[in-house]
Amino acid sequence: MRPWFEAVLPATWKEPLPSLVVVPTRGHALGLKARLLRDGRSHLGLRFVTPTALREIFAAALGQQLPWREHLRLLLAVSAEEILRKAGNLSGERDLNVDDLAAKAVFRAPDHLLRTLDRLETAGWDFEDLQLPSFQPLVRRFREHLDACDFDLVARIDRNAAAQTNGHLPLFSNLLITGFDAAHWPYWFLLRAAVSAARAATVVLEYPHGDLSNADACWIGSWEEMLGEAVPVFDAPHDSIATDSLFSEAEMRAARLPAPARHFVVGADTTEQANAVGLLCLRFLAEKSCTRLAVVVPSAGSLSRLIEVALTKLEIPHNDGFGHPVPGLFESAEWRAWLQLQHGPRVNSLLQLLNALPHREEIFPSLSLTRLERTIRSALAEILIDDLDLLLQFCAADSDGRKQEVATTLRSVLFLPARATMPGFLEATRHAFTDLGWVQHGAELLQHAGAWTTAVGVDFSRTLFLRWLEEISSSFGAARAPLGDHPYARVQLLTIAQAQGQEWSHVIFAGLNEGSWPPAEAGEFARDQEIETFNRGIQKLNRRAAREGRQGEGHTSVRDNHSLYLGPAERRQIALRQFQSLVDSATDGVALGASLVQESAPERLWNPSELFTRLYQQTHRQPLTQSAMGSLQRVTKGWLKEARSLANKSEQLSVSVGQTRLAYDERRCPSAAAGEYDFAFRSEPSSIPILSVSEFEKLLSSPALVWMKKYLGVAAADESADLWATSTGKWIHDWLARIAGGTEKTFARLPAASEIDRRICAAAEQKQAEVTRLCQAAGKPLPDWWISGWRNALFLARSLGEKLATAEGWPWMAAEWKIDQDLPVEVADDVTLSYRGRIDLLLARHETAAGLLEADELWIIDYKTGAKKALKPPLRKKLLDGSALQLGLYAFAARALGADRTWISLLSPLVRPIEPQFSGADIAAEVDIFAELSRMQQTGIFGMHGPLRSAYRFAEDYPLATLVIDPDILEQRWELTHPALVRDEEDIFW
Repeated sequence: MRPWFEAVLPATWKEPLPSLVVVPTRGHALGLKARLLRDGRSHLGLRFVTPTALREIFAAALGQQLPWREHLRLLLAVSAEEILRKAGNLSGERDLNVDDLAAKAVFRAPDHLLRTLDRLETAGWDFEDLQLPSFQPLVRRFREHLDACDFDLVARIDRNAAAQTNGHLPLFSNLLITGFDAAHWPYWFLLRAAVSAARAATVVLEYPHGDLSNADACWIGSWEEMLGEAVPVFDAPHDSIATDSLFSEAEMRAARLPAPARHFVVGADTTEQANAVGLLCLRFLAEKSCTRLAVVVPSAGSLSRLIEVALTKLEIPHNDGFGHPVPGLFESAEWRAWLQLQHGPRVNSLLQLLNALPHREEIFPSLSLTRLERTIRSALAEILIDDLDLLLQFCAADSDGRKQEVATTLRSVLFLPARATMPGFLEATRHAFTDLGWVQHGAELLQHAGAWTTAVGVDFSRTLFLRWLEEISSSFGAARAPLGDHPYARVQLLTIAQAQGQEWSHVIFAGLNEGSWPPAEAGEFARDQEIETFNRGIQKLNRRAAREGRQGEGHTSVRDNHSLYLGPAERRQIALRQFQSLVDSATDGVALGASLVQESAPERLWNPSELFTRLYQQTHRQPLTQSAMGSLQRVTKGWLKEARSLANKSEQLSVSVGQTRLAYDERRCPSAAAGEYDFAFRSEPSSIPILSVSEFEKLLSSPALVWMKKYLGVAAADESADLWATSTGKWIHDWLARIAGGTEKTFARLPAASEIDRRICAAAEQKQAEVTRLCQAAGKPLPDWWISGWRNALFLARSLGEKLATAEGWPWMAAEWKIDQDLPVEVADDVTLSYRGRIDLLLARHETAAGLLEADELWIIDYKTGAKKALKPPLRKKLLDGSALQLGLYAFAARALGADRTWISLLSPLVRPIEPQFSGADIAAEVDIFAELSRMQQTGIFGMHGPLRSAYRFAEDYPLATLVIDPDILEQRWELTHPALVRDEEDIFW
C-alpha cells in the first residue's frame, strides 16, 4: 500500500473529490493511521470509512433512504401477524398448520428470516428458489409493505448502487480498498459500487493463510475478473518479490521467519484470566521487539471489560476497541417500568413504575404509595385476577376512600390500545409521555419515526409496537477509560475480525474456551426439515454461482449480478482460517488464555476450545488433559501471586474498604454473638416497633428480614408471593367468618352442620357473582382457571366447616377477633410483648359480652388450608419451628383480656377429630421462649438465621445486598445470641 499513499497523499487535499480508504472495521483504520504516523506521513485529506459509512455516502449521493433494521423487523413481524389473523390463529385457538407455524415463528423472532433475506439478496437469488412454500405468502406481503414505505433491503440498495454508479460521474478521486476477504461477501456489491464510483481505484487482497477454501479462491478470482490480473506482492525476508499469482503453502512456509514462542495461561475464572492477560502485556511490552500488541477476545463481554480494567490498573496505555456502555436517556428505571407496564397491565408493573418515577409527587400529588400498594394488593387478593382493568372496576364500585384513591390513580395512567395503526400508537405514546412529563422522550420518538409510519395502513398488536419502541429507544453510548482511549497505542484490545489483516509483533488470545471461537451457529428461522432443505439449496447456489474465470483454468469467480451465499460450513471454515492467519501474523510472541470454570456454572469445569487444544498439542507434543489444565492454572496463579508480591506500590485499604473488611470478618466469627454488623443495634432503639404475630413467627426463621422491615423500613417487592394461596386463604377465612354472622367482636351461637354449610356456600356464590360482574363490565370472560381455584377454595371451606360442626360443648363462637391493644401484653413478670393479629375462631362454653373475652374457658382455633397436622407434644418443638407460636401469642392476649383458661388448636383438612391440642398453662411453661422474643423486640438485637436462599421451601428476597454466610457459623452465632430459641439439631430443616 505504500506506493498508493506516496502517490495520493501529496495532492489529495487539493482534489475536489474526496479520496477514500475503505476498511472493514475501525480497528483497521487505526492500524493504517498508526503506520502512517510511524513513517512520518500525515493522512490529511484522506477519509477512512467502514462499509456502514460508505453505504451512507452512496445513499446521500443517490438520494436513497436507508431503512433502520428495527423498522424492517417491525414490518416483517406485522406481515406475519396479518397471515395469522387471516387464518384465525393469532391467539392459538386452533391447531396450527405448517404455514401458520412459519408465520408464528417469524412473528416472535423476525430477525432470523430478515437476515436470511438479506443474505439471499446479496447472493442474487430469489427467496422462492429455496422452495419453502410456508414462507412465500409472508415474504410477498413483507415486500408489499417495503414498497409502500419506500423501503428496500440493504442488500438490494447495495446492488442498485453498483448498477447506478457504473458509467456515471465519479464520486471519489482515489480509492483504496484493503482488509477485506471472503468473510465479507455481503459487501461485494457495495465494494464494487465504490470501485465504479472512483476515478482511480486500488484493491489490496491478502492471500489467505492455511487451506484455501472455495469462498476465498472465488473472492480473489472475482476481483481479478472485474479488474484484471492481480499484481502479487510478497514480503520475503530479503525483500524479494515473487512473480507467481498464487503461492504454494510450501513456498510461504519457506519464506517465513522462525515461529514465535507460544505461552499458555489458564485462570481459575474470568477475573484471574484477565489479570494474567494484563501481566502478559507487561511482559511483552518489556521486549524490544514489541511494536504492536493485539489482545484478542472472541466478542465483547465480561472478559473484555475485565481485561480493560486490568490494563488500566497496571497503567498501560491502550486502545479499548469495545468501550463500555454508558446509559442514555432511555436507559432508566422509569422507562423500563413503563414498558413493562404496557406489556402487561399488572399490579407489580404499576407499582414498579410509581416507585421509579423521580417526580411522582408532581404527577400524582395526592398519592400515598404505601397506602396504595397495601390497598391494591388487598383488592387483588379479593378477586385473584391480576388485571388492572378489573381492579379499577372493583375499586370504583367500593365506597371505601382508599379504594377510590386506587381507582383514581388507575384512571390517570394511560395505556396503549391493544391494537392500532402506527400513527395511532405514536399518538397514544405521545399523550402518555406528556402526562408523565417526558418531553425529551417524546421528541426522541418523533425523531426516530419518519414519514414511513403513515404508509403502514394496517393495524397490529401492541406487542409488536412495544418491541419496536424498545429497540429504537436504545440510547446506549460507548465510553472508555482515560488510559484506554489511545487509538494509536501499542496495545490494542480487539476482536479477531478487527485484528485480522494488520501487523502485530505479539498477539494474546483470551477467552479460548469451548463455544467461543469459531462462533456458534446462529439459529435459523425454519424447522429442522426446512433447514436441511435450505442448506442443500445453499450448496446448489454456491455451485451454480461459481464459473471459470477469464484468467484460465482453476480461476473461479461469480456470475454477474451474483455473489456467494456463505452457509454454516463456509462461515466456520473462514473463521478457522482467520484465527490461523492471525496466529501467523505475530512475528515475536503468541499467548493463549482460557478459564478453568465458567462463571454461569462454576460447579463444572469449562473445556478449552479446539483451537487452544490444537496449538497446545503442536507446541508441547502432548495432549491437553484436565490435569494439564489444572497445572497451567496453578502456574498462572503462582505467577500472579509473585507479581503482586513484587509490586512496588503497596495497596493501602481506604477507610471504607477497611470497614467493609472488618464487617466481613465480624459476621463470620463463630465465637461471638450478633453485634452491630448482624442486624442489631449498639444500644436500645429509641422506639419499639409493634410486630404482627406472623412477623414474630418469622423471627425464628428469617429475623434479618423483620429487622430491616421494622427498624429500617425496607422490604423486598412482594412479587414472588403465591397469589393463589393468598387469595384462597383469604376467601376461606372470609367464608368461614360468615358462620358467625359477620359481626365484629361478638359471640354468636354455633349453627348446625347444615346451616354452616349453607352460609359458606352462599358466601362463595356471592364472591363468584361479584367477580363475574367485574369481568362483564371490563368486557372480558371469567377465566376457567379462576373457576377451578374458586371450587377448590369452596371445597376446603366446606371441609373445615364440616369439622367445626363436630365441636361439642362449645356452643358460642366469634370469628376474626382483632388483637390490637395499645398496651403491651404481659407474658410473665417484667416480660411484655407488643403485637397485633387476628384470631380466626374463638369458641366459648358460655355466652360472653360483646367486645370482651372474660370467659371461664376459651378455645382458640387457627385455620390452615394446607396439609398441616394437629399440634402434638413436645410443645417446645412446635413453638420453635413456628407452627404453634401464633397460637401461643393469642393465648397470652386472651389471658390479658380476661380469659381464665385457654386452649389452642390448629384446624386443617388433615385434622380429625377437632379437639383442644394444648392449654394456656402448657404455653406459660415455655415462657423463656417468649422472654427471649421480648428481649429481641426491646433491644433490636436480631442477628441472622436461616439460609439466604432455600432449595427446599419458599424464602423471601433480601431487600439489601447480603452475602451468604456458612449455615454452621450462623447456627453457632444464633445459639450465642438467643440461647432460648435454639432448636435441636434433628429438628432443623431449611
